[in-house]
Amino acid sequence: MRIELQGAKKRFGKLEALRGVDLTLDHGARAALVGPNGSGKSTLIRALLGLIDCEGRVALDGRSPYENRVELAKRIAYVPQVAPQLGASVREILDMVILTRGLSPGAVAEIAERFQLDLPAILSRPFRNLSGGMKQKLLLSVAFASRASFVVLDEPTASLDVRAREVFFSLFSGLGPEVTTLLCSHRLEELRSLSSTVIALEDGRAAYQGSADAYSGGQP
Repeated sequence: MRIELQGAKKRFGKLEALRGVDLTLDHGARAALVGPNGSGKSTLIRALLGLIDCEGRVALDGRSPYENRVELAKRIAYVPQVAPQLGASVREILDMVILTRGLSPGAVAEIAERFQLDLPAILSRPFRNLSGGMKQKLLLSVAFASRASFVVLDEPTASLDVRAREVFFSLFSGLGPEVTTLLCSHRLEELRSLSSTVIALEDGRAAYQGSADAYSGGQP
């Protein structure tokens, strides 16, 4: 999926969250989004997911994610930094995902098994009652099974143990060359190993966009 932003702006009252962000990611780009709290990362992600509208242009394969969010949502996978406190059971969530994505029933289970997540044992449990690690493994299993063409991962390894992180890296490297990824992480070594491009936001603007190898965590 090709991602394009041209002069993207978003204001919440007196707060300018985005101040004219220009960004282009070609099909299959492996990009990292970084920046301090309040830099505009969350707002930019919400704009790309079609959750908010912006001034300027935000386009996924030439279409507005806000105006075409139902159609484009089927092509996007998102793992948030903080898992939602869903009262629905794991079974209900998986049934919905399988139905809306047209997945085979075993698609998520196969990846969950790689994470050593005992899916049958937690199917009847409310999602919000799972441990942090279980939630993360389940959300990642859904994301990798979804066959999305745009994958957004916000601190995806934060709640994972060492072995689960290795599984994550293996699954990430196995994504098809046509899949565009956007990774948010505070781990510099993770950014460099998983991304070729870094977009650094500062005060609502893109302060840096370039090689991940050249990015030092501050000024390139």
